[in-house]
Amino acid sequence: MEYNKLTKENINMVVKAYVDYYNNCEDGCWTYEKAYKRIHQVMTIEDAECFVQYVDGKLSGFVMGYYKEFDDLKAYFLEEIVVFAEFQNKGYGAALMEELERVVRENGVVMMELSSVNDEHHMHFYKKMGFYQASNFVAMGKFLIEMET
Repeated sequence: MEYNKLTKENINMVVKAYVDYYNNCEDGCWTYEKAYKRIHQVMTIEDAECFVQYVDGKLSGFVMGYYKEFDDLKAYFLEEIVVFAEFQNKGYGAALMEELERVVRENGVVMMELSSVNDEHHMHFYKKMGFYQASNFVAMGKFLIEMET
């Protein structure tokens, strides 16, 4: 496996793979422009840490997130991890998370946090990686317009 920073030189390849994966495997409706904006927004946040994973020269996945400073610790917020369909269930997601943890630990992080889809697949993966469900935070949301279902 090889890891490289997510950069302006490789973002187009990542965006195309993202759109393909989510639209064909997750019933998404991403456009290239929307996916580019989402990924570019995160990778250009101050203190972003985003990188891609290659297996045998092929893009297998990526992570994106950013460092967060608190009064008593430095954290990393994992905005998204994506392992593309042909690479799933082969240990590449775990390897990607392990590399991310190594990198952020070297940069002084003592806690990682994320928001996740609440389903069996995601909960199994994150618990296997040592994450726990926080009991002192609740996800809150509010639609400002009525959404079509």
